[in-house]
Amino acid sequence: MSRSSLCRPMTARLFSLFILVLTGCASTYPEIEPGFESDWQAQPHEAQVYLIPSASEALARRINAIRHAQQSIDITYFSWNQDLSGLMLLNELKLAADRGVQVRIILDDLLVFNETWLAEQAQHQNIALRIFNPFHSRKTGWLGRSVDFERHKAQLDNRLHEKYFNVDGQVMILGGRNIGDNYFGYSQEANFFDLDVVFKGDILQPFMMNYRQLWNSDLLSPIEQLIHTKGNSHYRHFDRAWQRHQDEQPQVLAAISASLADLPTMHFIRAQVTPVFDSLNKVKDNKPYFRSRVEHLMNDAIANAKKAIISTPYLIPTQHRYDIIETLTKQNTQVTLITNSSASNDSAFIPAYFEQYRPELLTMGVDLYEFRDDAINTDHLYHVATYYHNKTFIFDDKLAYIGSSNFDPRSDFLNIEFGVVIDSPAFAEALTHYLLARKADLYWHVTLAPDGSISWHSGEETHDASPNYGGWHKLPDWFIRQLDSEFEL
Repeated sequence: MSRSSLCRPMTARLFSLFILVLTGCASTYPEIEPGFESDWQAQPHEAQVYLIPSASEALARRINAIRHAQQSIDITYFSWNQDLSGLMLLNELKLAADRGVQVRIILDDLLVFNETWLAEQAQHQNIALRIFNPFHSRKTGWLGRSVDFERHKAQLDNRLHEKYFNVDGQVMILGGRNIGDNYFGYSQEANFFDLDVVFKGDILQPFMMNYRQLWNSDLLSPIEQLIHTKGNSHYRHFDRAWQRHQDEQPQVLAAISASLADLPTMHFIRAQVTPVFDSLNKVKDNKPYFRSRVEHLMNDAIANAKKAIISTPYLIPTQHRYDIIETLTKQNTQVTLITNSSASNDSAFIPAYFEQYRPELLTMGVDLYEFRDDAINTDHLYHVATYYHNKTFIFDDKLAYIGSSNFDPRSDFLNIEFGVVIDSPAFAEALTHYLLARKADLYWHVTLAPDGSISWHSGEETHDASPNYGGWHKLPDWFIRQLDSEFEL
């Protein structure tokens, strides 16, 4: 099984980078000893939780919290777009820093190239911005990144996937959203159906400790060491981009202003919340710390579950198996599975795997819902394509998971993740409603007939093949099969 970059054309290198880093596939898995992480102890905390009901409110909550910050703002995200939402949040952070608020930002480096507009923020005496596991290439785009990835894959394969927003140690937002118009329903091209939860109370303390550990680790580099800015130009690139997007998107600006003006009162639910963090040792050994800890925490719930809802944008098995789903269905747990349809997936490559495993999942007896590629989310400003991005599970209408982790091999073995398990029937009910209240409009209900045929149903529509998936999709499917024969994907 050759891995030599000299044996593959550049196109294959680029595709493999997208597949291995962006879509969630891992080429190898470490040997996991019996009882791995079995001595890990979970500590529940008292908390107040509020499920943000719309994409626009998710942005408005962040802006409002920044405007009321008095001492500190700590932030971690996998990606931060140079669009109206991303630039607006940076501008709000800069204004907070002008008031004396200490701002710390951690970003993964996969989508950070020579982003001068971003690096300029660190010129402020009250803003520090650090980059996780930086690439060696900076100015050569994806071509340079792909070569860099091939040469240093063992180092660069691990990415920071956490999404964390904490103001003054008083208010915290966790969920699946990164920062950009497409996460808040303001993109004119495509948006994500995603979720965020606001937390208050004792639960913030372990997250602050986790942030401190990451901030002080040698896995981060100050952005000013990676991207050169001219000190005397101050915020020249940022100001230019910010002004341009304001001029070009007055409708979005007006919608954000309206959302801020109409922010409803948050009605919090009291709950016990148990945090689960990854280990930074994963960068060295690629072991599934986070997944194993969640499984240990959920052992009793899984063993006794009568009902489970599992929601994930990507359904990639680990070593060709869906262990938890198999366990649940064998014990006759009623399993509802929510994911993207092949046509709605934001990756061109994930469906090539999912198409292979859908029959197996249906044979297990799961109740499968796939997000329609033409689904309209009413909380988005523009009615354009939407991708499913919710990462959560709900057991027996009581225990719910919220966090950064997808249920796939990349999150298990490579990415640094975290999440919480929320013990509250009231919150579980709100989350179930958020996901499934509009299931007739948003999803295909996929069923397996006794003769082995598969059907997709939504309202009056019925299809006997994956809806709107075919033709041009054959190329990535073919490419996946070629890689699958070379790597253990």
